[in-house]
Amino acid sequence: MLTADDAIARIKLCTETGGQVLGVDGIEIAAEGHIGRLDLVLDLSAQAITPRAAEQEAIRFVGAHSASNILFDVVTGRPEDVA
Repeated sequence: MLTADDAIARIKLCTETGGQVLGVDGIEIAAEGHIGRLDLVLDLSAQAITPRAAEQEAIRFVGAHSASNILFDVVTGRPEDVA
């Protein structure tokens, strides 16, 4: 799990090295533990999208949901993994 800044760095590195962001999951950290929230899921794997567009969308998503109690998991793959 990554902070927002680390997630953005991972997203950029993925694209720079020829990969593609397939999704981003946000996890809320609470006293009860980790809470998965459906509003913190970005799935880019089911749409035809360029690696650069996926990068931009993922960065916007992380920026919009960045908070001290939210960590992110960045799912990456190869451009051919996108339907």
